[in-house]
Amino acid sequence: MAAPLTLALGAVAAPAQASPQAPATTTEAPAPGVPAFDFAKECPPLPAGIDPTLGLCMQMVVTGGSMKLGGLSQNITEPMRIIVQSVQRDASSDSEFTSVTLAGKPMTIPGGVLGLLGLNVPGLDGLPFNKVQVQPKYTGGFTFSLPNAGLEMKIKVINDAVGKGCSIGSRKDPVKLNLGVDFDQVSVVDEGDPADSFNHPPILHTPAADNAFAVPKTDGCGLFGPVIDWKAGLPSASGNNAASFDTYLALAPYAPWPSAAVQRKAKQDPIQQLRELRITG
Repeated sequence: MAAPLTLALGAVAAPAQASPQAPATTTEAPAPGVPAFDFAKECPPLPAGIDPTLGLCMQMVVTGGSMKLGGLSQNITEPMRIIVQSVQRDASSDSEFTSVTLAGKPMTIPGGVLGLLGLNVPGLDGLPFNKVQVQPKYTGGFTFSLPNAGLEMKIKVINDAVGKGCSIGSRKDPVKLNLGVDFDQVSVVDEGDPADSFNHPPILHTPAADNAFAVPKTDGCGLFGPVIDWKAGLPSASGNNAASFDTYLALAPYAPWPSAAVQRKAKQDPIQQLRELRITG
């Protein structure tokens, strides 16, 4: 069971606010290479009746890295943004996930179909029927209890010949990542404002990796499924796959905590707060 968010972050609950919606925010330009975080725009509204001080929004943006799925390797060329909302029904209850989303633009596989067949011809990546793209899709499993974060996904395969439902893995049989975080590599990019963290959240740089997950075979690819499985070596057992994510993370409650809690939080560095955060589904 997850520990209460207020305890995990060193906060004390305040009386319920009038509105459960996210407050307005002013987004400052991020430092070069650091993704922007606009909590008011991107965090979902809280469920009705939830005290905003007991609701947490956490955003993780994977800006680089790579994934090896069997014989298929792909650099992260488009950011992946994971947005998690977690709430407590009251100050003494456990935290619950109410929303998890994963968004990212399709990433083009170098060489396309010909590249997968070992016939990589420069300049043909974008041709119809040769172009192949992959796109991560969340399938419904997430945990966050550092030094590990669990994320379940399927990898949508986009090509003119395979149709719209083709993917590596599926909702019933997903790719299950258990990403490990080395705290020695975590750094504080922006300490944020403890008194108004929704408008100015702390931002951390948190590289994460997993090389022990298995990869299932394709799903919904029709006659092309066995061909993709053969060329990519799917299913692929644990030990033959790897994921390395260059990640930025920001988190904040939907409303400021009471002054006493803010003072305690201000004495605690953001990395220590991250160590103590425990949220599970």
